[in-house]
Amino acid sequence: MTKEARLYLWMMAFFTFAFGMSNTFINVFLWKLNSSYIFLAKYSFIWSFVILVSFPLCASYARKKTPMASLRLGVIFFILTFGFVLFYQEQSPAHIYEIGCLMGLGASFFAIGMHMQSLDSTEDQERDRFLYVGNLLNSVSGMLAPMLAGYFIERYAGMKGYYLVFSMTLLWFLVVVLMSFRLKGKQVSKQSQLLEVWKNPSREWKGMYWVTMGSGVVEGTYSTFLVTMMSYSILKSEFALGGFATFASLMGMLTSFVLSRFSNPERRLNIYTAGALLLCVSSVALSLKQEFSILVVYTILSTIGFNLLTTTFNAWTYASIEKDPAYQERRLDYIVIREIPLGLGRMIGIILFLVLHAYTDPQKILAISFALFGSVYLLLVVPLRKIWSRSVSDRNIAA
Repeated sequence: MTKEARLYLWMMAFFTFAFGMSNTFINVFLWKLNSSYIFLAKYSFIWSFVILVSFPLCASYARKKTPMASLRLGVIFFILTFGFVLFYQEQSPAHIYEIGCLMGLGASFFAIGMHMQSLDSTEDQERDRFLYVGNLLNSVSGMLAPMLAGYFIERYAGMKGYYLVFSMTLLWFLVVVLMSFRLKGKQVSKQSQLLEVWKNPSREWKGMYWVTMGSGVVEGTYSTFLVTMMSYSILKSEFALGGFATFASLMGMLTSFVLSRFSNPERRLNIYTAGALLLCVSSVALSLKQEFSILVVYTILSTIGFNLLTTTFNAWTYASIEKDPAYQERRLDYIVIREIPLGLGRMIGIILFLVLHAYTDPQKILAISFALFGSVYLLLVVPLRKIWSRSVSDRNIAA
């Protein structure tokens, strides 16, 4: 692993700490001020839509500057997001469009730099290990942040604890910005080939396009607010919620450590399937019985499952890009186009949640949607096996 790759992983660990302090609690903060799951879905829809429509602009900026400059600007937008919340405080729900737009722009600019740096830091055969090492560092940094944030939130009356946590987040984001100046990253082609990539992508990418949309369905609801609100509805304490997030990070750290030792492209299908099963079973179990003991089991199984799923999925995404003979010139175009199915999937997931909310008992909506969205990844196993089983066979024949 190169020196720049190691520095990048450490920078991401600092970012995870900063984001872990506030992102765990921003939905609880908004819910306390509005007390509506529809409001949280609306917030998620706003930033998801902004990510989708702003990605071409962000890519243009990355071409003109560098992908790392795009990442840096994304962190600055995150600073503006939480600065906006600190400025408006309890009036923040009235400005949900502005907050959602800033969050979406931050995620969009940041994602361009993050994916490009992850793609350029290593090659496919070593990428699983690189990603798991990154998860390991992120898990370590994420262990302290949520519990520390939860402690401060409960220590101070009213919303003062939230404002203290958001202020601390701004300082950590500034550290990330400063670290980013030490990373140059690779230049990308100034000429966009979006249309060519859209018309003639690699075979694997064509399949990943639709699977990515399915993954987006989960990201738009389950990953953004359902997990947090389900946990909070059982724990009823920010400090306890932070403690569980810390516990989840510990499980993520252990999983990443084990998998970084033996993971490789040939094992991805089995690893992904195991992760999908763990997430599905644990989600259904918690939706059926919302008790503390079941939440503990869910946290263990789902954290391991998510780690297996997301790391493998990212590795596949980067591998499908590298299948293109001209990927060096087109890699940024692939990252941009990737956001189309992902963004559409997020919005489809939110719309499905709103439909469920309209036709379901309000007391049961959280449990029902939790089980349904937590099972989506299992449905994606079949198309993923069709895509990558053939790819593995082709590689064995070539060998």
